[in-house]
Amino acid sequence: MANQTLEFHVLPSYTLEPVPRLVPWISDFHLSLVLPVAAYWFMSFVFWYIDRRDWFSQYRIHTPEEFKQRNRVTVGEVLRSVLFQQAIQTALGLAIGYLMDAGDFRGREEYDVAVWAGRVHRARDVVPWILAVLGIDAKTLGQQLQTYTLSLVAPQKPLALLSTVIYPHLGDGSTYGFKAWEIGVAKVIYWVLEPAARFGIAVFFSDSWQYFWHRAMHTNKWMYRTSSSVIFSFAFHHLPLHRLFHSIELTFFGRPGNMHAHHHKIYVPYAFGAFYNTLTEAFLLDTIGTTLSLMLSGLTIRQATCFGTISVMKGVDDHCGYRLPWDPLQWFNEQNTAFHDVHHQSWGIKVCQRPSLHLLLSRSPLYPRRTYCWAAENMVDLMQDSNEVDRQTTPNSTPPSGTTSAVPSAPKAKRR
Repeated sequence: MANQTLEFHVLPSYTLEPVPRLVPWISDFHLSLVLPVAAYWFMSFVFWYIDRRDWFSQYRIHTPEEFKQRNRVTVGEVLRSVLFQQAIQTALGLAIGYLMDAGDFRGREEYDVAVWAGRVHRARDVVPWILAVLGIDAKTLGQQLQTYTLSLVAPQKPLALLSTVIYPHLGDGSTYGFKAWEIGVAKVIYWVLEPAARFGIAVFFSDSWQYFWHRAMHTNKWMYRTSSSVIFSFAFHHLPLHRLFHSIELTFFGRPGNMHAHHHKIYVPYAFGAFYNTLTEAFLLDTIGTTLSLMLSGLTIRQATCFGTISVMKGVDDHCGYRLPWDPLQWFNEQNTAFHDVHHQSWGIKVCQRPSLHLLLSRSPLYPRRTYCWAAENMVDLMQDSNEVDRQTTPNSTPPSGTTSAVPSAPKAKRR
């Protein structure tokens, strides 16, 4: 590509070429679809093995007996549902990727750095103006700092840099007509700040999208209880789709699933039940939400792979059923395993619905008051204490006769 100019600066030419594969035997695009699924089942296997070996039982929120008695869905149904959902989502991801011709290219890094240097160059004139508003002569101050640094035995680079920032017209040009400090700032922006900002936008949008839809499903009884096949067919006004979804739900979910009540058949959460959802909820919250967040943020395929994998790992960790103090995924914010476990209880289903990753909205008044969730998390402490007493009293962790569990019993499932 021919050289371009930015004001009086000449921008470097570039030639685009595909980015080499991160893994030789699979493209980066296909890796972005496979890695989150692999992370889901790897983490689920780790927590399943911990549970089977009865390791870290002091950090377990519920007893194995509660897992067997309180959940309203079998492990086989959960596995079948999650595997089918992931297969559908992977197929949709392949279709979207091919339609959008997903792929990363390299070769214009120097060009983009030079563009950012041009923006820094134009923005530098703001500094003398701000100093002028404060009554400081930028040119005089810059010259004094420059003279002072030259008088030192070993010139101090920070002071020399400060003199050129205060009055940018001092000093000679550097790469592509830009000064060295402008190129340095541009590289920091391009390689560090811009990817971080894009990742932050993706996290903010994706978490916000999931939170407000999740909250609507708990606020609106129609959305919570209505069959997902009815909702999907109503959205597309196509009767055959209703019949298709109805037959799929009967095959893979046992019976037509309610849009979100389906997920809350699990009162004692476990790792591989994190994505136990209806197809409608998975399509609305995960597929559409993730696609829009990646489009708005402009993440590259490799960045999107990291984003999707971290999101999946956080979701699995929120449902793992263990309060591990050294688990880094439980350090992000207050929305951790104990916090989300409260939401799966019949007495906490209306609270503790904060987002998984970002912190900004978690402080917003749009969320339920922290007092309710604080009290609910204290109930989790009581549950753990009671479970620990049960384990110490009887070898098989069954509650002693004549005592009651600290965990409220789940409501009986209604026939639909």
